[in-house]
Amino acid sequence: MTLSQHISSAAGRRSGVTVWRQIADTLTSEIRDRAYVETGKLPGEIDLAARFAVNRHTLRQAVAALQTEGLVRIEAGRGTFVQHELLDYAISNRTRYSENLLRQGLLPSQQLLSAREMLAPERAARELKLAKGDSVLMVELLDEANESPIGLATAYYPARRFAGMLEMLTQGTRSSDILKHFGVQDYLRQQSRITTQLPSEETARLLKQSSSRPVLCVESVDADMDGVPIKYGETVFCGDRLQLVINAGDGA
Repeated sequence: MTLSQHISSAAGRRSGVTVWRQIADTLTSEIRDRAYVETGKLPGEIDLAARFAVNRHTLRQAVAALQTEGLVRIEAGRGTFVQHELLDYAISNRTRYSENLLRQGLLPSQQLLSAREMLAPERAARELKLAKGDSVLMVELLDEANESPIGLATAYYPARRFAGMLEMLTQGTRSSDILKHFGVQDYLRQQSRITTQLPSEETARLLKQSSSRPVLCVESVDADMDGVPIKYGETVFCGDRLQLVINAGDGA
């Protein structure tokens, strides 16, 4: 089917609209309908040119327009990646990972990458108000939305207070249930510090993004209802899949 036949069979050929613009509009509609959510990228240039029966120069004009409009990201040698609508991730004094995603109709999931006891790093010890030489439980998780990675989270918990947490995590117990097991019925975010940086090669691999694309970095401290810190966290989020929303009214 030629491009003219393709457009006619869909919504009718638009007089006076260039061929590359019609291709761009067709691809825009498919992106909005999440047609490429499985692969996260458009088909190759040769395949698209054949599909629309146009030369590669015309096809490149269309794809370049999509990039200008923020719908795709062209990476030389890797392909054209689709920029789906950014999901909102609320930062407040009651930040909750699963609730953030469920409110938007997304399925939250997490992969446990590593969990171990270790001497508290200087930053974690300071934020958790630990004494020199105290240990922490370090937990690294890959955060996912609809099975697509959106963040890499590293959390530090006081080892003395949460002895046995690592075993519960490896058994699949949810973090909220683990905290309740240790007497933490509720907790609040004391502070969040947001910066940006370029990811390491390993972080980029886990997040399935280019190492040349910045990530959003959130350092946070959660405390129980008595104000005692229970977790210091460092999370990097995919900057082109997620935007942070600060809920000032909640005292973030």
